[in-house]
Amino acid sequence: MTDIPTSSLMKRKLKHLWVHGFIWGIVIVLIGVLVWFFWGGSSATGPRHVKLGPPVKARPAPSPPGGPKIAPLPPPPAAGTLKNQLSQVLDGIKQANQQKDLAKLLSYYSPNFPRLTNRAQNISKSWKTYNYPKMDFEIKGVKRLTEDTASARVTWNVEAQYLGTQKSKNISKTYEIKFVKEAGHWRIEAMHHVP
Repeated sequence: MTDIPTSSLMKRKLKHLWVHGFIWGIVIVLIGVLVWFFWGGSSATGPRHVKLGPPVKARPAPSPPGGPKIAPLPPPPAAGTLKNQLSQVLDGIKQANQQKDLAKLLSYYSPNFPRLTNRAQNISKSWKTYNYPKMDFEIKGVKRLTEDTASARVTWNVEAQYLGTQKSKNISKTYEIKFVKEAGHWRIEAMHHVP
């Protein structure tokens, strides 16, 4: 009689031990798989290849405090002569003037341009009085001053059409312009009228 209870007790202990051992075995295997997956998963099969996202674009130069909004510039030109790169700035100014897009126009000026807010107000005021159906420029005397600065003499030939009478007048002005490269884009930093 004593053999029967002992053998059933022994069976229960073995069953209990086996169940606990099985559960702990599963837990250990799962921990091992998780460790392998998170810290060395694919290194056993070869190096990891990480795909990078698109390159981060440089931020446009900030607009002056309290000044008008400035639109972001298109991507910088890939190559070309300095004269061609500066001509692209002047072409952008021409288009912005003809479209009367102040934000786009100001994006071609450095935030360090002297009295930029006053210039923006004067341009906006002139657009209420005149259209500019024709604008051409001639760029001469291009000089690279440093890696990020250049100068050029630019003559603008503009047809200004008075909105009240639709009469036009031709204006020609020459400027000595200093350009600065900011965030990969050439912008106008200063300009002086040449008589």
